[in-house]
Amino acid sequence: MKKIILVMLLITSLVSLAASGANEHEAKAVQTYTFGGSTTVAPIANAALTAFLADRPHVKITYETLGSSTGIKQLQEGTLSLAGSSRELKSSELEAGLKPIVIALDGLSVAVNSNVPIANLSMHQLSQIFAGEITNWKEVGGNDAKIEVIVRDETSGTYASFKEIVLDPLKKSYTLKAIVARENGELATKISSTPNSIGYIGMAFNHIVEESGGHVLMIDSVIPSNENVINKSYPISRSLYLVSVGELIPSVELDFVNYVLSAKGQAIVADNEFIPLP
Repeated sequence: MKKIILVMLLITSLVSLAASGANEHEAKAVQTYTFGGSTTVAPIANAALTAFLADRPHVKITYETLGSSTGIKQLQEGTLSLAGSSRELKSSELEAGLKPIVIALDGLSVAVNSNVPIANLSMHQLSQIFAGEITNWKEVGGNDAKIEVIVRDETSGTYASFKEIVLDPLKKSYTLKAIVARENGELATKISSTPNSIGYIGMAFNHIVEESGGHVLMIDSVIPSNENVINKSYPISRSLYLVSVGELIPSVELDFVNYVLSAKGQAIVADNEFIPLP
């Protein structure tokens, strides 16, 4: 009888240990989250995630570069739990309960290939070029050469921001003859490799054009710089956002947003050549 009791006690102990081990494993299970959206916001998000997750070994977060509009759509569908956007939210998106949180400032630079001897354009000239109304550089004081317009794809927040700031006020639309690039880096590279070209990029990507011999233009005689974006004298400026569904409750998403808005997070914004919030 004693042997039977001992065996039963041993089995009970083993079961308890197994259950305890299972509970401990469950407690340490990795929590997985997916953020995504704007390719412009991606450098900030990815660098911030690396630092944010350093002391959170049981949390895994990825940021998918989808474009602002696709990211916002997937946020609404529940595929993402936080979206990055480099454009203003539409009234329909705000009415649907989406909440934009400003995390940084940015300017859109207008850059040209190295063979374009132009230093400055007015906002009006810029709108005419991107609408396809001015098609030769000689019309704005340059060489007798066809202008090659390069734009972002339609899902891009940069595409939408440029349209809202430059084209919409004059009721113009993009020319249908433009070359399309999917990302800021790709667009900057295409400007550098396409003679007589012009395009727009986030200011953080200026170096890609400049390293290849292209150059960034003044707009209305104002240089695209951090100072001029902050003081609002540079006309093609915007905010960058993280977007949530409604007000964030205590969660990993809220912790991440607060981290990006903290002094450490804003230092990451600056390290990635965007403009911290004043």
